[in-house]
Amino acid sequence: MTRSAWIATEPIDLPAMLTSVSGPTHGAVASFVGQVRDHDPEASGEVVALRYTCHPDAQAFIEQIVAATCAEHDPEGAASVAATHRIGDLDVGDLALVVVVGSAHRDLAFTLCRAVVEAIKFTLPVWKQQFEADGSHAWSGLSC
Repeated sequence: MTRSAWIATEPIDLPAMLTSVSGPTHGAVASFVGQVRDHDPEASGEVVALRYTCHPDAQAFIEQIVAATCAEHDPEGAASVAATHRIGDLDVGDLALVVVVGSAHRDLAFTLCRAVVEAIKFTLPVWKQQFEADGSHAWSGLSC
């Protein structure tokens, strides 16, 4: 099955990602769509925009994360997976992280989708600068 993982500087094309994991053998498609919200526990006020930056090797990291997670949770390679994390300047409502998984059955699709999301959030060297309505800003995710 197909595996793709990307660091993107342009808006994420959700319909294209869903199509990339769909097919006649896949009865289930699970997805996670993470979008920029107007609040955050680490922000002191309303969040109006984000800037994501990443390690220069982030593309290789996300590819490794998806491959390792698939090897652990789908050793037979039965599922198709696509994952994209966007970097750059994003507004509230913009898509920041999308993971989609197509498989014959829902259990593998849900399990693998969640595992990929968690692995990306935990290990991908991407950092978030939040801009607030009052003009202040704060960094988040610096522990990666």
